[in-house]
Amino acid sequence: MAEILHSDCNTGAFWRVTFSLACVLLATSLMNIVVFPLFDPVFTYARDISQTVQVVVLLGVGVTATFRPTALGKMPLLGLSVGALVGGAVLLPAALAVENAALLIVGSSVFAAGRGAALLATAVNMAKCLQGRDIALSVALASVASFACQAVCWIVPVFVGFALYLALPIVAFVLALSGAREMARLAIAGEAPADAIITRPSSYVPLSSRLFACLFLFQMAFGFSLRYGEASGVPVNAFLGIVPIALAAILIVLWDRFDADVLAQVSVLCVVAGFFSVPSSDAALRDAGNVFLNAGNALFTMVAWIVIASVGSRNRAGALAAAGWGNGVGALGTIVGAALGVASNHLLERYPTGLLYLSGVLLILFVGYALIGLKHFSFKEVISGIVPAEADELRSESPEDLFQARCDAVAEKYQLTPREREVFAMLARGRNREYIQETLVLSRSTVKTHVRHIYEKLGIHSHQELIDLVDE
Repeated sequence: MAEILHSDCNTGAFWRVTFSLACVLLATSLMNIVVFPLFDPVFTYARDISQTVQVVVLLGVGVTATFRPTALGKMPLLGLSVGALVGGAVLLPAALAVENAALLIVGSSVFAAGRGAALLATAVNMAKCLQGRDIALSVALASVASFACQAVCWIVPVFVGFALYLALPIVAFVLALSGAREMARLAIAGEAPADAIITRPSSYVPLSSRLFACLFLFQMAFGFSLRYGEASGVPVNAFLGIVPIALAAILIVLWDRFDADVLAQVSVLCVVAGFFSVPSSDAALRDAGNVFLNAGNALFTMVAWIVIASVGSRNRAGALAAAGWGNGVGALGTIVGAALGVASNHLLERYPTGLLYLSGVLLILFVGYALIGLKHFSFKEVISGIVPAEADELRSESPEDLFQARCDAVAEKYQLTPREREVFAMLARGRNREYIQETLVLSRSTVKTHVRHIYEKLGIHSHQELIDLVDE
């Protein structure tokens, strides 16, 4: 394997990135195959609520990183992410054990937010560690591995699948944490993409890009395939979809000049074939349609990961914004598609002709977009068209803004609490404890406690050491 990696790629980093992505993809499969069916006896709409929370988290990060990245430096991102993953892993099984709907909503939503953080960490870490063909190779191997593991998901005991669902995002987050923190610091220190795109449009993917429309439509097809034809909340087994995934992976390994557009075109064919089979009266043919839909989505998911990571690797300061928007829009498409899948099940039972109309509309939508919307669009050109943003193109700010950015970076690195950040910033400016006490309206003992905690977290012993740390 080492000889087919890019010469600048660290083999250990490559496998960490690949394993992290495989964990994220497999966790998504386990969620749909094992976990969500357990929600239905308690409160089936917890599915949609938790997924909506994840969309809000992903798009929230995308919006913030695009328009006001400095705000991210004021948030305890690591603490929030770890808290959501661990808290959700505790609350979710407890909710199912006591069959409490309210607790299920809270537990599933908290864990969904944590999974969103793990997904973003994996995406930006891939952009940091890999580039070019290595990204495509990593995505291909992770996709094959996760799809192959889906076969085991159908036969392992439910508690095993559930435990893996809770553990995999945590593993992915830990593996990606170091690189993700560095990429987050770049995003915070860099110019806001919404401003930078005006002067350097070739370094960023605009929000109006057809890339995001494609992500929405293909994830909508995936959501549809999950719910259409399901039995007792369990999606149709589409394991045969591994065949085109494996073929695509082989081509990526052997094809030195990998073309994302070819992979996208094949995924379009699979989706069209899937929707064509949906209204069939033959159950086997409908199941085959689900296999095509699932395979088409899996192929396009490969394209999406490759494009988003490749764009991020060429402009690391904008990687977090691109990952947030791309994954957020895709997750929103999944929710819409799932709703359409549920509606189709009702139509199949009560009004088969209506199902024919619905599948026809979806088919026209995809074919029309493929023929018209993507006529002059190229994923390959989206990647190659990104001009790498150099370090000297970072935001030009006032001395005060630059000083605050350094304070925010230190506070984020050492996970200071919001109040500790305020005290820390004043100490960094040379203020004494009396000034802090009066300005923040705190007691002398409270200020003393905050200062002691800050010194302990930073591993320093004097005010001058704190100032030197910020200056560095």
